[in-house]
Amino acid sequence: MTSEKEEIIHEEIESVVITDDDQLSTLENQQQEQEPKLKRSLKARHLAMISLGGVIGQGLFLSAGGNLNRAGPAGALIAYGIIGFIVYWVTFSLGEMSTYIPVSGSFTIFCRRFVDKSFGTTIGYNYWACWSIIVASELTALPLVMNFWTDRVPGWAWSGIWLVIIYALNMFGARSYGEAEYWFSVIKIVAVLVFIIVGCITSGGLIGNTTPHEVYGFKYWSNPGAFSNGALGVVNAFVLASFSMQGTEIVGITAGECENPVKQVPRAIRNVFWRIIIFYLGSVFVMGMLIPYDDPRNLTGGSSVTVSPFTIVFEKAGLQSVAHVMNSVILITVLSCANSGMYVSSRMLCALSNEGLAHSKLSYISRRGVPVYSLTCTALVCLVTFATSFIPGKALFIVLTDLSGVAGFVTWGGICFAHYRFRKALKCQGRTIQDLPITTPFHPFGDLFGMLACVVISLMAGYSYFVPPDAVGLIGNYGGLICIAILFIVLKLWTKSKMIPVEQIDLDTGRADYNTVTEEQEKSSEVQGPIWKRMFKKFINIVT
Repeated sequence: MTSEKEEIIHEEIESVVITDDDQLSTLENQQQEQEPKLKRSLKARHLAMISLGGVIGQGLFLSAGGNLNRAGPAGALIAYGIIGFIVYWVTFSLGEMSTYIPVSGSFTIFCRRFVDKSFGTTIGYNYWACWSIIVASELTALPLVMNFWTDRVPGWAWSGIWLVIIYALNMFGARSYGEAEYWFSVIKIVAVLVFIIVGCITSGGLIGNTTPHEVYGFKYWSNPGAFSNGALGVVNAFVLASFSMQGTEIVGITAGECENPVKQVPRAIRNVFWRIIIFYLGSVFVMGMLIPYDDPRNLTGGSSVTVSPFTIVFEKAGLQSVAHVMNSVILITVLSCANSGMYVSSRMLCALSNEGLAHSKLSYISRRGVPVYSLTCTALVCLVTFATSFIPGKALFIVLTDLSGVAGFVTWGGICFAHYRFRKALKCQGRTIQDLPITTPFHPFGDLFGMLACVVISLMAGYSYFVPPDAVGLIGNYGGLICIAILFIVLKLWTKSKMIPVEQIDLDTGRADYNTVTEEQEKSSEVQGPIWKRMFKKFINIVT
């Protein structure tokens, strides 16, 4: 009897313990569910504009004159064309992975999961540093823009004022960021389209600031010439062109915070190609017709960065009265880039923290869905802009833009390598690419070309600064590469990580549920009505 009672008592105790454990686990799950997370508050129109806003930046509005000076009109077109080709493949590669596994801050996760943990960590920190530097460069450019109206306010004061405004805007969450970027991008689209139209009309001699109106055509392609420094000039233009196109990969970063990434991300990515052709190559082509590469107002060692090619073209069109309007557009463009940079870098740092690669506090997310500590840490890096009080603003601006341009090549090469391994894993594990929401065309050519081009351009872009020695050029082109190489070597020695075998690559964690997009939802989202209405909607989708 005694033994039977003891057994009954033991069973009751075990049941109580099990019940308590179940209650504890239930409470833990409830707490985890209640913890704030990044919110899927970006709508389709936000994502479409973000993909465009990331492509069109102050590199086009402010710094394109520097590439015109370095390479000439034909050389600049070649440089932007090659970089645009790389961007096209990188965007598709990232879009394919980010729709398959839609997570915020996807770069470091893809590179760590598909390649190597140390490699992914290096790419993640490189990208965070890249966009933190871009924000700093935008804040450094802001005083140069504001000097158009007044030079009585010191540069560091303008940088500080706008830094506080951008920080406060990002504290309201992804919806606030998306809404602000939407309207910023609308203004940029209108400005670029007006610029291309006015430039073409001016080049044909229909309007101008002379009587009779001068016909420019390809006048400056023959005198002073189509190339300012031959093939070397084209190579020198690559880094600034890369800086100008930084941001196309923002679509992949925002995949974790859009309402329906499986449907919205592919649509945003497919339009990137036409936007590069129309807005970037179109603008550079117009500049080359109307501005000689030796114009002293271009971005060179002795010029002011506030003289925008856009402003010069409007002056030649006889529209000097719009100079203030154009400078306002440039100001909005710089703010837009800084706004995007603050958003992207904070999400990347938060993703690094979630992966255990940064301090755990950096993954804290407020009730509004904002990674507060990651955002604050990024803002602190931007305090480098106050160095303009003892470093000339233009020199600091050039160093920061070159650093971010080279970091962009590292990021793009890493994305191409991760996608190459992703496709190999799909094939090895018996998956089919027909199940992917979006597929990269001509694989693996795009990945191989992207990796090779990024490596070669990163190493070649700054070699002309060795003779004669140019500290600004050398630091901007090679300082970042040295830091990245040191970080990767230290991580490899510290973690002793190895490349993940293809058959062991995880293709399921975080995978999107394709069943969420039903046929009824797809049909309801399609535009109904006559053909003119459907064609007009298609045009709006491409432009916006």
